[in-house]
Amino acid sequence: MDNNAANWGEGEGLDFINLFCQKFGCPEAKFEKLLFQECLYPEGKDLARLLRVFRPGLFAADFELIEGVKHTTSFLELKKQVDFYAAQTSHEGGLRVLFKMRLSKSRLLNLAKSLFAATPAGPRSS
Repeated sequence: MDNNAANWGEGEGLDFINLFCQKFGCPEAKFEKLLFQECLYPEGKDLARLLRVFRPGLFAADFELIEGVKHTTSFLELKKQVDFYAAQTSHEGGLRVLFKMRLSKSRLLNLAKSLFAATPAGPRSS
């Protein structure tokens, strides 16, 4: 199988939080905040940072997703969490959507794909 294939099975190596923290040189305690910032739509980053101080509950679904992907050990496992998040937030409208103040699923998936691809075992098929 091509090592760049996206059809990766269950992993055996490091979980997502460890892969992320190694790449970005951050302690695990900063994982949630840094992943949130990394995966926000660029257009909404400044406003999201400001609103997060005054209305932290506005981003509860995003942080639930971050918590859900934290200990995943494969791209497919992480993608299932993202798909669940997408289904749960598909009804959202309003300011979060209009001003893109939410996690970008594609940014998160692309980041995960690059991190899991860089593991020594590489991608695995099911």
